Amino acid sequence: MKPMKSEEPLPGRAVSLILLLCVSGMRAETARYSVPEEAERGSFVANIAQDLGLTGEELLTRQARLVPEGAKQYLQLNQRTGDLVVREQMDREELCGQSEPCL
Repeated sequence: MKPMKSEEPLPGRAVSLILLLCVSGMRAETARYSVPEEAERGSFVANIAQDLGLTGEELLTRQARLVPEGAKQYLQLNQRTGDLVVREQMDREELCGQSEPCL
């Protein structure tokens, strides 16, 4: 029996494999934290770098950032330390209205 020949040349396959391996190494991490409604501005929430197994320098190099779902940025990330702190006090009614649960 003859082996089947591919119509695509080997270099094209090699490039596809390399791209696949490169892209699979890049990913976005999602982390969720609970913050009390009464938390005041500047209150410590978590250390993102530690939770993701990174250093603050790695966060800075990777240009880590917070992406808010709404118009307001309630949390602030210090890229050098990885600390996540409250930037603006949260109001449950403003965020969720009467919906239960409020996530």
